[in-house]
Amino acid sequence: MPRGKAGTGRCKPIFRGLNIAISGTFEGQWTDANISKWVNLRAAKFSSQMSEDVTHLVCTKEEFEKKGLKVKEALKRAYKKEKKCHLVTLDWLEDSLFANRRLPEDEFSHVASLKALQAKARLEKKIARGVEEEKRSVNENFYHVYFDPTDCFQYEITLVRDDEEMGILGERYVVKLYESNALPHLYQVGVRYYKSKKDTIPKLHRLTDAPGGFWQEYEAFKRFFEIKVGYPWDERLVRGVGSLGNKFFCYQPPTGGKPVGWTPAEFIPKEPTPPPPPAAKAEVTNIGSESAMSNDQLPSPPDSPVEADTNLESTPNSQDPLDHAPKDTDHEALVIPSQEKEIQKGQTQQIDQCPLQGHAEAQTIVSPDTPMIETEESVCMVKAAEVSTTASGETSATDREEAVTVAVTTQQSNTLQGVDGEETMATV
Repeated sequence: MPRGKAGTGRCKPIFRGLNIAISGTFEGQWTDANISKWVNLRAAKFSSQMSEDVTHLVCTKEEFEKKGLKVKEALKRAYKKEKKCHLVTLDWLEDSLFANRRLPEDEFSHVASLKALQAKARLEKKIARGVEEEKRSVNENFYHVYFDPTDCFQYEITLVRDDEEMGILGERYVVKLYESNALPHLYQVGVRYYKSKKDTIPKLHRLTDAPGGFWQEYEAFKRFFEIKVGYPWDERLVRGVGSLGNKFFCYQPPTGGKPVGWTPAEFIPKEPTPPPPPAAKAEVTNIGSESAMSNDQLPSPPDSPVEADTNLESTPNSQDPLDHAPKDTDHEALVIPSQEKEIQKGQTQQIDQCPLQGHAEAQTIVSPDTPMIETEESVCMVKAAEVSTTASGETSATDREEAVTVAVTTQQSNTLQGVDGEETMATV
């Protein structure tokens, strides 16, 4: 047997902290006395009876299959993390002693062997069931459900029908389009039929006797759908669920953004167009010029009426609307700059164009509610105020404002009195 360090006569404590018990009879020198001696030399304890302190139970295959008292007690703790008990074969103990180290238990575990046997049994049962299903439907051991490459839709649909008159609820078909695991791919359609909701054993059948190409089986899938549902497969997204009554089965397409499968463009439902937002109310503000200018952008007054006339003629592209109005050849045309004024009613001011008869054209600031009455006296006063100059020869801004005020006062007075130019209240 392997020893510890050379010359010390002591064995290496490879089993420190373990408590080992045995179950069954082993051949050769593997008696209870020898096993107890060898494990004690390697810092382990040996127990002849099962207890919660036992960490490893070395047993034979026959004893494990019989499920004796020791084996049953060990199996209760075989899957626990705390105070776990390993059921191992004699090979684990023998190989660990010769390797002079503790080997992993999984390779020698009776439980792992049992799991492998159970997995093998399940596989054999599955194969037998697949062979049996292949006689009536599709063998799922060699086929898988086909996925649409456009959006990864799985071609497994359920058609449901409830016939309350006949007392049948939950009648359904489960239709699957299969694709073979091997290359080149073959395809086949399998159907499972359940008579009612409580029916757990379906009736199996396939639509074709032998697998074929994709388009052949895809057309068979679509024909079966149309026969049972009442409308083509391509129209499934635009048709209402149960719209044809209890005579046909119902199909509910996936919702919530899930894949629905390839669909022609003409049968894809269009999202409703949202109504346009309400238009913002425009402010009723009319200014005599085409583009509103701030006071900083207004041109400075000319030095003389002659200079003003020269400036107007030299700028043919001016934005002033009076440039396009007919002009009198006998008089010079003067322009009052556009300005916005507030009135007592809080209404927006307008700068209206008023062609004057026998005089130069001018602009008058009036209220929208005040009717326009033109009198010879008001025109004269506006003309007199415009052409008045200061001692330095420049046009006075105060005179301009007074002229506008006089014109408005004159028009309002004429409106109240109802007199056509006979009486005026204007004062220069």
